Amino acid sequence: MAAASGASSRIHYLDNLRALAMLLGVYLHGALAYAEPSRSIWIATNPQGSVAIDASIWWIHLFRMGLFFLLSGYFAKLVIHRKGLRPFLWNRGIRIALPFLLFWPVLTVAMTMVFVFAFSYVQQPQGLLQLIVAASQNPETAKSSTTYTTMHLWFLYYLLMLSLIAAVCSPWTWLNFDWLFQRKWLLALSPLALVPGVMGGGLPVASPESFVPSWWPFAWYGLFYWFGWQLFGREDLLDHLQPWCWSLVLAGFVMFIPHYFLLPALDIALIQQATEFGSLTPSLLESVLAAYLSSILTLSALLVGRRFLGRSNAWLKFCADSSYWVYLIHLPIILFLQTLLIPVAIPAMVKLALVILVTWLFCLATYVVFVRYTPIGWMLNGKRTFP
Repeated sequence: MAAASGASSRIHYLDNLRALAMLLGVYLHGALAYAEPSRSIWIATNPQGSVAIDASIWWIHLFRMGLFFLLSGYFAKLVIHRKGLRPFLWNRGIRIALPFLLFWPVLTVAMTMVFVFAFSYVQQPQGLLQLIVAASQNPETAKSSTTYTTMHLWFLYYLLMLSLIAAVCSPWTWLNFDWLFQRKWLLALSPLALVPGVMGGGLPVASPESFVPSWWPFAWYGLFYWFGWQLFGREDLLDHLQPWCWSLVLAGFVMFIPHYFLLPALDIALIQQATEFGSLTPSLLESVLAAYLSSILTLSALLVGRRFLGRSNAWLKFCADSSYWVYLIHLPIILFLQTLLIPVAIPAMVKLALVILVTWLFCLATYVVFVRYTPIGWMLNGKRTFP
């Protein structure tokens, strides 16, 4: 997530895209409690939900993490190009491995506290919370179901492994794949390479939170990282694709309609059948559609950002600077607020707006006070001096 430390110039549209993708992440996790029918697989299941919210989260889910991994791959090669392999490994150790090791136990405690609060606060638990409550009342089930996961830090977990793979492979010039980028028809077929990853991860694409690495995130997110790596030094490819920007955006929206209706109507009864949490193995046709749709939406986001976000913007720069901190701490805050609002009789849209606004303000306030000019901020984004 961190860009090149000490880089001689900023690539503003990539920083701004990262900031907006982070904002979408806060929305996505905040909206899961109010998405109909997917709310039933979330810990804080709201009594009512919205199909429009449900469609929006799965649309965002198709490209947001792919975009993050693509940006990570691009910046990885940029750092190696500008600074060398050893500084790159040091940078990733400080920016990725250390935050994971420090924040995982803190977040585990925070999430446990939220669950304990939910057990005592919610009088009529639904969905996933109902299953957890039932399991906790059975000593044998509770003992067997107690597992530790990477939670939402799975992104750092896999990003660290991909960074190590990139470091090992970086001297191998034969991996530049010039032959692929010189043939348009091969590029048009390249999303098919994602199909095994889609079928392995299921639809909607799951979050690989287990500490035991799965193969499919490397075949899915790893390919986005690889494409970002290959994109460095080939930015002229985006010049050729820029005139197709709005056509790709339109194609993405049109293709999403059949994709959404082919998705399983997620409910708590499907969890036992899932390949990963909340995900079911798709057919070959559904996998090909999802692979192309994810590629088109990610590329569209890149081209739209390149066209409109190329200038430095003080607000988006602040959001980009704070994005790592917001990513780390937002989830337990969102879950607490969602749980707190379950019995409150107000529309789901109002609850969603309150959850996002309060989470966002809390994260930004703590970033300014505790992170921006402190050693935590130095670890996440590099040392910063007071203006």
